[in-house]
Amino acid sequence: MSRPAIPAEAFDHGDPRRYRRGCRCTLCKTGTTAAVRRQRYLRNTGRGTMVSPKRSAHHIELLRSHGMSDKDIQTESGVGPNVFYRITGQRTDIHRNSEARILAVKPRPVDVPRSGAHIPGRGTIHRLRALAADGWPAAHLGERCGKRKQFIVHLQNSNPDTTRVRRWVADYVTELSSQLAGQRPEEHGVAAHMAERIRKAAASKGWAGTDYWDPDDYDNPDFTPAAGDQRLSKNELGALRRAEIAHLITFNLSYAEIAARLGMSENYVRDIAREITTSVSRIRSTEATTDVTSLEAAA
Repeated sequence: MSRPAIPAEAFDHGDPRRYRRGCRCTLCKTGTTAAVRRQRYLRNTGRGTMVSPKRSAHHIELLRSHGMSDKDIQTESGVGPNVFYRITGQRTDIHRNSEARILAVKPRPVDVPRSGAHIPGRGTIHRLRALAADGWPAAHLGERCGKRKQFIVHLQNSNPDTTRVRRWVADYVTELSSQLAGQRPEEHGVAAHMAERIRKAAASKGWAGTDYWDPDDYDNPDFTPAAGDQRLSKNELGALRRAEIAHLITFNLSYAEIAARLGMSENYVRDIAREITTSVSRIRSTEATTDVTSLEAAA
């Protein structure tokens, strides 16, 4: 669908754009004549009316970093979308007037909630990783944030020290984290096998779940959660899981209760518990045999 034509009344008398839209008053004629003469003079002196889009493109990036959307910049500058994206793409030269309009737009403050400003992505990345460690699929998180699954996965695997994100993305992820923290995905329509697979993948990368984080620590570069961002080997991870299960068994909890606390499947907890029980029985049997042998030798 094409944009509606801008009426002549949108421009002041004396503006060549009003003349081109049909106004033939004396002011518009005079303004248009002056503009034509100026363009001719610039061309004759080797300067021309077309300039490189680099300065304008750099200024647009500055405005974006301060939270202004493309639509806001276009509205304030009076530059249409075709010219605007020709500038950002830096494909061809632009008119001096277009450059002047872009450069005349002043940046706004950065710290505006739900804005398009670029801010450090540390907190956003850690929150998304923590939700993955809890078993939440990237597709589910993306749907709630208005983003695609691929974007969420990209952020989760990005470097927290260098990545920057839009302010509105960070705000949505913060709100989402506060809503889902500590909840089991299986209770919100996520298949149990899928949640378990995501937990295992997150654990293999050393990502800590939301239980390991305080809300203020996600953005703290000096904080490392107990289950940390350090990558654990499979053997280390298995030993950690066995230790946690063995500790909870001493409280006479059911396999289902242990699985719910640790974010594991009940079958996995049952298998590990049986291994632990078998190992303990063997050790006790060996100790008893040793004691009997010692007594017989002493007699």
